[in-house]
Amino acid sequence: MQRIRAYLIELLLIGTLLASVAFFGYLGYGLLRPDVVNEPFSGEKALASVNRQVAFGPRITGTDASLQTGDWLIEQLRLLGWDVVIQPFTINEQVQGRNIVAVRSPTRAGAPVAMLTTHYDTRLAADLDPDEARRQEPVPGANDGASGPAILLELARTLDIDATEHTVCLAFFDAEANGGVPGWDTNIGSQVFVDSQPASVPRCASPQFVVNVELAGATEQRFFQNAEGDDALNGAIWQTAANLELDNRFPPQTRAMPPTTSAAFRAAGIPTADITSTDYPYRATLADTADKLSAETLGAVGLVLETWLESGP
Repeated sequence: MQRIRAYLIELLLIGTLLASVAFFGYLGYGLLRPDVVNEPFSGEKALASVNRQVAFGPRITGTDASLQTGDWLIEQLRLLGWDVVIQPFTINEQVQGRNIVAVRSPTRAGAPVAMLTTHYDTRLAADLDPDEARRQEPVPGANDGASGPAILLELARTLDIDATEHTVCLAFFDAEANGGVPGWDTNIGSQVFVDSQPASVPRCASPQFVVNVELAGATEQRFFQNAEGDDALNGAIWQTAANLELDNRFPPQTRAMPPTTSAAFRAAGIPTADITSTDYPYRATLADTADKLSAETLGAVGLVLETWLESGP
């Protein structure tokens, strides 16, 4: 009798252990692959992400601050359940860069690819600063370097992937900010990515469209359509803004723009649009600091993109 009782107790303990393993395994899966977060895009959370990036210091390609920022982005994206691909590349013998691409697919198989891009590096010299004696100092890069990643990271938290009916790729490019600086080409990381497709990130090959987001968080900032962008894509995004009564932020006008991260994709024949500033007065200066940004602007950009993407463009 005692042996039978001991045997039953042993079975009970084993069953309890197995149930515990299953339960905590379920919880762990939820942490790695969370369900859709039914929360709106938060400009406040995006601004906190800006401040976190700026706290690393100037994120010049190849520096410790750049590596720390990239590691932080990778960690956040993985915690939000995205698959992350790291694409290292060499600029010269002294400088190494890396692109970070997060991917998530809807339940429906064979969905087309939607790509949102930005850059997370900052300009190594404040060559437009009004103080000529300080133009060799690195740029803090709050708007030009941190606002775009902050918006994409918050979209990673709130976007309903099934509603988009697309495989969504969020690309954080490196070595984009130093165009015009001696020894640097323009938009290196995005060109490396385009040239490497489809081998490097097959799930993001042949995107249906690319929307680039940079310099996108300044207080009272307005966003004009890139004159070189795709007319239909521009029209759809800016019409979404009008439907949300944000046409004061997104006036339906085009402007000529200097080359952005979208240029390499456009040259490859992919429809592109840019949400960026044409007149941010602190670009490439030491005054590009977080106090120039607002949660309201970041929230407006995020709301437009989230609403448009979840309409299944």
